[in-house]
Amino acid sequence: MRKRVMSGVLAVVCAAMILGTGVAAVPMQEVQASQTSSTQEQDKDTGGSTAETDPAKELQDAKNSAMGTLQDYQRLIDPNGKKAAKLNEAITKAMDQINAMTTVSGVTDYVAKTKSEMDRIVNPPADDSDEEEEEEVPVNADHFLMVGGNWVTPVANAGQTVSIVLPVVNMGKTMVTDAVVTPVLSTDSAVWPFEITSSSYSQTIEDLPGTDTGVSDMDRRRELTWNLQTRSDVGTGYQKISFDVRYRDSQGNSQSATLDTYIQVNGTAGVGADGQASVPRVIVTGFDTNPEEVHAGESFTLTLHLKNTSTATSVNNMICEIVAAVEGDDEDTTYAAFLPTAGSSTIFIDRIEKDGTKDISLELEAKADLSQKPYAVDVNMSYEDEKVNSYTSKTSVSIPVKQEARVEVSEPEVMPSSIEVGGEANVMFNIYNMGKTKLYNVQVKTDSEYLSGGDSFIGNLDPGATGSVDIYLVGQAATMDDGTVKLLISYEDETGEATTMEKEISLFVSEPYFDDMMMDEGMMPENAEQGGGGGTLRTALIVIGILLLIVLAAVIIILRRKKKKEQKSLENDIYDILDLDREGENKDDEIF
Repeated sequence: MRKRVMSGVLAVVCAAMILGTGVAAVPMQEVQASQTSSTQEQDKDTGGSTAETDPAKELQDAKNSAMGTLQDYQRLIDPNGKKAAKLNEAITKAMDQINAMTTVSGVTDYVAKTKSEMDRIVNPPADDSDEEEEEEVPVNADHFLMVGGNWVTPVANAGQTVSIVLPVVNMGKTMVTDAVVTPVLSTDSAVWPFEITSSSYSQTIEDLPGTDTGVSDMDRRRELTWNLQTRSDVGTGYQKISFDVRYRDSQGNSQSATLDTYIQVNGTAGVGADGQASVPRVIVTGFDTNPEEVHAGESFTLTLHLKNTSTATSVNNMICEIVAAVEGDDEDTTYAAFLPTAGSSTIFIDRIEKDGTKDISLELEAKADLSQKPYAVDVNMSYEDEKVNSYTSKTSVSIPVKQEARVEVSEPEVMPSSIEVGGEANVMFNIYNMGKTKLYNVQVKTDSEYLSGGDSFIGNLDPGATGSVDIYLVGQAATMDDGTVKLLISYEDETGEATTMEKEISLFVSEPYFDDMMMDEGMMPENAEQGGGGGTLRTALIVIGILLLIVLAAVIIILRRKKKKEQKSLENDIYDILDLDREGENKDDEIF
């Protein structure tokens, strides 16, 4: 009994395998592989010959066609997929061996061997006592529906329409009627990569003639077409599209089957072939503070600029937690550099669109004892994509904090407090850095038109340090005002910004004092005797001295010129008396 059943099954299998049109619409590589296998088997059976080909290419074609042949055979003997796992394992092992072979005949023999092994998997040997197991037939020879034809795999581009053609053929003997074909829909783009715009996508085939009609497979084939809109968030790669088929066999009984076809999808950038989007990244592109400069001990508003870098998916239900840097050396003295004035540092964002931006703001207070330097602020983010997948991200920004400089100056000591023109006074005082920031290039300059000197360079002062100033001032002119002198104290912070503060001292400059007993009354100018000012007396003395020098020089020059002139006149008289020329020769000798 079992032999007769098996003979019937093998006859149906062989009849199906030699039909050139009974090929499922799979990706192009599998379709071409099936065609090559069919051609080689026909040539082998008929004893025909093909054009001369490259042996290496012929071997590779045989290997390529092996996979398609075995997969087609799997669909034929296991249409409901009950033994799919074991059959797939057998095909995988077989392909490992086939790819290592070096001859076409070896590939062909191994394919046949694998088919026999697949038959044993679907219809395993049973004990002689198990009569019921012997009577079971895994394949219904009367009605077997499959995808027929060598259709080119359709290409579905994201956001565009595509036509999906499903050619159905009945490889069984008897007629199939009232076949209702319905695609398997899903909201998951990895299962159904098209927009669901209709409540039903079912189509009906009135009749599918069997092989007993004697009509060719091509003429018995029926084609169904769906015009579908591809989703914008689909992945890239090949996807399987499944169709449920319910029909009536020749006895009027309801039967079901599942038909699979494949499409090639060109999806959105950032989405994988499984329809899963790449991890959406949310980054901080920048920040602002109000006021622009953050000072220790003051409140400010921090505004963060967020951006969703993903072009494939939006982010939803986003929570941002702002955590300031921790200051302090041990656990007992640590504290956050910035504290939220509202008590909470968490911000909720409902949604950020694809490639979209969002600003969030939080009011913070800087601790009063912060040093002047930048402080890091961490932004911890957790959010979901459109498929409710959870993600976390962390980024940081650096906020510069300025500490107000506190400079104190002790009361200057001026010794003496009054000097004459040309006299010198000593000024001493201290500069204290009372703040938390270091002072750079501390120096002192004197601003007075009656004094000179008084410049001093102290250098840098650390927080809590003291700088000592010891300067000397020289009187240049008598003070015409109340004797107030400005000391300019300047310093720079860590950014190089200079600050100048003023300190006033009192130093009076007067004219020199001359004693009347030390001066000859005849040399005193008349106006000096009449009570003229000290400045007039000194000016008169200077003028008299200069005039005396000029007169003395003029007298000396005149006397020298007069003496020289008299000497020359005396020489001329002597020459005239001796009647000699300038060389000392007698003029009478020239006559002779």
